[in-house]
Amino acid sequence: MNQREAKKRLRTEMKERARGLSRDYCTAASRRICDRVTADADYQQARVVFCFVGVGAEPDTRAILEDALRSGKKLCVPRCIDKTTMEAVEIRNCDEDLERGFYGLLEPKEGLASVPREEIEFGIIPCVSCDHDGNRLGHGRGYYDRYLEGMEFPCALICFEKMTCGPGEIPVDEYDRKIARVITDAE
Repeated sequence: MNQREAKKRLRTEMKERARGLSRDYCTAASRRICDRVTADADYQQARVVFCFVGVGAEPDTRAILEDALRSGKKLCVPRCIDKTTMEAVEIRNCDEDLERGFYGLLEPKEGLASVPREEIEFGIIPCVSCDHDGNRLGHGRGYYDRYLEGMEFPCALICFEKMTCGPGEIPVDEYDRKIARVITDAE
């Protein structure tokens, strides 16, 4: 089986595993993950933060988004601009500045200013699954791998512990970007 097929199979397995997660677990785990992110020294020192809006089986990142805004940080959220490219866009209010975009995800509304990657000082990165070495299984479209290519800012990959895989279980190819720091609810 090639890497593409292995990733597709693992995504299917992870979607099934996600269906077994209770709402109570996801709520409590999201809270622990957000607390760990906002206590992180790199996050606290960063003036410009890049963070996704969690949906489905991803941790709910709203507490991170609100903390960044409350702390006076410039908050950037990804917006897909076509089928292969995303950009970081500054938001100032979670309720007013987000709307459903590509793939039904909450994204910054049209007309809000994009932020150059070079300005980002800390990034929070999503995954379908990951291992504790920072290998991530994304949704298969490559948005983050392309966006993070040549990145200079520190990042944290966040994932529910119950959605992580063991060493060597995440299929990796030359395009996959490894994230140095992994934050789960179990650490």
